[in-house]
Amino acid sequence: VRFLFGTTIEGLDIEGDRVRAVMTSAGPVAGDAVVISMGAESGLFGRRYGIDLPVYPVKGYTVTVPLEDESKGPTMGGADEDRLIGYSRLGNRLRMSSTAEFIGFDRSFKPRDFRTILETGKDLFPGAFDEKKALLWAGLRPMMPSSVPIFGQAKYRNLYLDTGHGHLGWTMACGSGKFLSDLVAGRKPEIDPQGLLYATSG
Repeated sequence: VRFLFGTTIEGLDIEGDRVRAVMTSAGPVAGDAVVISMGAESGLFGRRYGIDLPVYPVKGYTVTVPLEDESKGPTMGGADEDRLIGYSRLGNRLRMSSTAEFIGFDRSFKPRDFRTILETGKDLFPGAFDEKKALLWAGLRPMMPSSVPIFGQAKYRNLYLDTGHGHLGWTMACGSGKFLSDLVAGRKPEIDPQGLLYATSG
């Protein structure tokens, strides 16, 4: 496996019914198969090549804080269903997330955007963290109208899709990877493909 960090995808080099290479800022990258798995940008990229993907950006906000007193933090992930805030723990860090905004591809934020998340965290886990040390971030979830991700071959013989996981990208990552690898290798998927394939999606 080779990772190309700090590299921009510029387009696809297509010849006939195949993708010859992915054109990047580091030069062309050739392969037997190409997968569009670009998060919220998947829809925009696919449409450049006549692939209609109803993947929409939905903005969410996250706060990550180091735990000052680990005994006061959560021992497992959960959610405050009244205020619609999810939380999870990784070592001595607590991550909290919330909000779903339909405002295009705008990733900007202001500190006040995180007030409810931080207040909820302090209510749930009093004394666990110092909000002055919070790392604030806003990102875009790749949402499908059905809330179900989409996979499969798309238009070109060696072009595949793996996108639209919404807020469950990490949750579905292993299953998605296994499902897609089965498709690319021509194996019968262990996961039922009903409703997941591009050609059969509504």
